[in-house]
Amino acid sequence: MRSWTAWKSSAACAAIATGLAGCGQVPTAADPVPAAGLAQQQQQQPFICRTQESGLGQPLVDNQDGIGHPVFDETTNQLVGHSRNCNVKTRVQYFYFTGARFKPFDPATGYAKPPEDLKTASYKGAAVPFVIRVEAGTINRFIYTVAMLAPKADAPEWNRKLVYWLRGGVGIGHQQGVAMWFNDAVSGSERKLLPKILEQGYAIVSSSGNETGVHYNMRLAEQTAAMTKAHFVATYGQPKFTIGIGGSGGAVQQYMFAQNRPGLLDGGIPIQSYPDMVTQTIPISDCPLLGQYFKEEVALDPASPWAKWSNQTWIEGMSASDTSRNSLFSGVTGSTECINGWKMAMPTVLNPLFKDDRFDVAAKFYRYPSNALANVKWTHWNDLADVYGTDSQGYAPISVDNVGVQYGLQALAQGRIGADEFLRVNACAGGWKEQPDFVPWDQGADPYEARNMKRSASCRDPAGAPAPRREGDLSAMRKAYASGHVFTGQRLGIPLIDLRPYLEAELNMHNSRQSFSVRARLLEANAAEAKNQVIWFTRADTDLANAVVEALSVLDRRLSDGAAPAEFTDRCVDAKGAVIASGPNVWDGILNKAPPGACAKAYPIYTSPRMVAGESIKGDIFKCALKPVAAALADGTYPATVRFTAQQQAWLHRIFPQGVCDYSKGDVGRPG
Repeated sequence: MRSWTAWKSSAACAAIATGLAGCGQVPTAADPVPAAGLAQQQQQQPFICRTQESGLGQPLVDNQDGIGHPVFDETTNQLVGHSRNCNVKTRVQYFYFTGARFKPFDPATGYAKPPEDLKTASYKGAAVPFVIRVEAGTINRFIYTVAMLAPKADAPEWNRKLVYWLRGGVGIGHQQGVAMWFNDAVSGSERKLLPKILEQGYAIVSSSGNETGVHYNMRLAEQTAAMTKAHFVATYGQPKFTIGIGGSGGAVQQYMFAQNRPGLLDGGIPIQSYPDMVTQTIPISDCPLLGQYFKEEVALDPASPWAKWSNQTWIEGMSASDTSRNSLFSGVTGSTECINGWKMAMPTVLNPLFKDDRFDVAAKFYRYPSNALANVKWTHWNDLADVYGTDSQGYAPISVDNVGVQYGLQALAQGRIGADEFLRVNACAGGWKEQPDFVPWDQGADPYEARNMKRSASCRDPAGAPAPRREGDLSAMRKAYASGHVFTGQRLGIPLIDLRPYLEAELNMHNSRQSFSVRARLLEANAAEAKNQVIWFTRADTDLANAVVEALSVLDRRLSDGAAPAEFTDRCVDAKGAVIASGPNVWDGILNKAPPGACAKAYPIYTSPRMVAGESIKGDIFKCALKPVAAALADGTYPATVRFTAQQQAWLHRIFPQGVCDYSKGDVGRPG
């Protein structure tokens, strides 16, 4: 899950950027952009600068107090100071497109004697050399780039429209990230799409601070984007409009910016979206708990229904397959989205001891003190310590809560499981331990992190002790809302084309219900805003680049003309790219009780463990309100076909001593 460019080696850069132009060179352009506005966000330390990996040389020394990144004289190899802000001097470099990748381009000779593999771009009806001009520098401790088509020397072509490029991943901070374009840092999927945008004359701006594989602090991302765009405007002029484009965490940023910083973006194309990151931890925290339960059940009884991977969907709600390769268990056929899609998510965001080994490699290479990372707590909440605060031991409060959650309630109602199985899964699922009690994750010996779960050896005995649940911290939940890390649906204000390849068969974490989770929140909070979001599905991600270009064209026309084109509507296409259906009713049946629309039929939507337990598709309840078990037994919570015996009722009371979830009352964790 943590997206981090692989560490490389060379003599010039002593282990990090083999043979790539610019590595270790001292920038010679103008002074760096001042790190204005830093006071608005607490500076995280330690913080590993990665300008050297980005081909921009070492960061500039800004203190002699030992704070930040060590900087060495490249001749004497002696320490000359430290860089708190990771700044470099601004530089401009040119690249050309080969049809497959971007390579460094020398404008002094390249225009007169073009490289043999230089391709042409079709710009304003003419074929021109596909050369781009890229400005790079640092703003807010992150590396920004500005790219424009430059078919002639010193004459970039710009159509006065700006694309803000936003990247995904899940990161826990403490590093700067790397620059796009430099050192071949443009990914394979980006190589397919970025040239299509650049050759139309759009400027593309990006920042490593707007890559969620670097950090997931949305207010820091918002601040960085605002500062980066302000620099662009001051340098190049005000664009006619700014359109955000990005997938996964890059899609999250678009929804967050629309909600929290009106005017930053004028439109967007969120790809493989989620409404936000922090509410994803609600159902995903259930995945290892349920996976451990299934594993133990199959060990006790190989004929258990859970031995068939697809049956686990009954409880988890997500897609599953009996034929897919299992990414957690070597040599096993069959898996689930919980495993193949999300196996690393909970160790990554919840285990304070789960450190990416590359941090140690980086710290050693850059000659940080040996204990520089010793006090870092590697959780999402600690990454946002300036939002959530910390206790006397340095741990941030965590919102994960499953008190009262009745796993498999829908499966019980559907007759897929009986009362004993329903009670057993709820008695044994347990919850996560508190942060000081965590131990390092060992996937080989402990694939589901069971050592970090609250367990009970007698949970399967109706008279035994149920495994305890975890109660989330209410202050953490409320601070998540107050800091703008939860997408509530109250404000959007800009047109967004939510674009998604259908990846359910791949057990991919970018599941399709997320687009509708966004819409459900919009419909509940501000139905008028829901008209600003349209949902497009493609059959495969191979269609994605062309779909993005089409979506960009639709948004361009909408923002240029002030009216929505006919194409700004819900739709889906088939495997050949032909439109199956479009219009306001194609997704009927997902969020309403109408007969299923054509797209809803073509693209079945899966659910989540919390939806199976009774929550809605909005997926935004950190902590449910509770009602007594006696009330649940009397009010129709359980299907009429299920008759709990006296012993089973007693068991139910022991599993849920505080009561069971009443999702109709909303989120207890939401500020009043």
